[in-house]
Amino acid sequence: MHPVIHVTHRSPTPGLRVVQLAGEADTGSTETLRAALDKALSRLPAPHTVVVDCSGLEFCTTAGLNELIVARKRAAADGIAFRLSEPREQLAHLLRVTATHELFDVEPAALLEGHLS
Repeated sequence: MHPVIHVTHRSPTPGLRVVQLAGEADTGSTETLRAALDKALSRLPAPHTVVVDCSGLEFCTTAGLNELIVARKRAAADGIAFRLSEPREQLAHLLRVTATHELFDVEPAALLEGHLS
C-alpha cells in the first residue's frame, strides 16, 4: 500500500492559488500531485501566483520533487509565479542536496496568511 497525499485547493484572493499538501509525495502519489498542480495552473481565470503549502508534507522523494520542478517550469512558461511555503526540514534538505533549492522561491507561512486577509 502506498502512502497517501492529501491535497486542498483554495484561492484566498483573486489571482492567488494555494495548493496545500499533506502526507507523502513519492512514486505512489505522483499522479495525484501532478493532477493537483495542473489544476492549480490551468483553472480560469489564470492565476498570477501559485503557492504550494508544504507545511503538512511529511515526506517527499525525488519523484515528488520532480513533479514540483515540472510544475514550476510550466508556471514560468505561462508567466505565473510559483512558490513553496513552509517546507519541512526533510524537503528543505532534499532541495539542498539536489541543488534545486535555487529554483524555488520559498515564503514563510506568515506571508501566506497575509494573503488571506
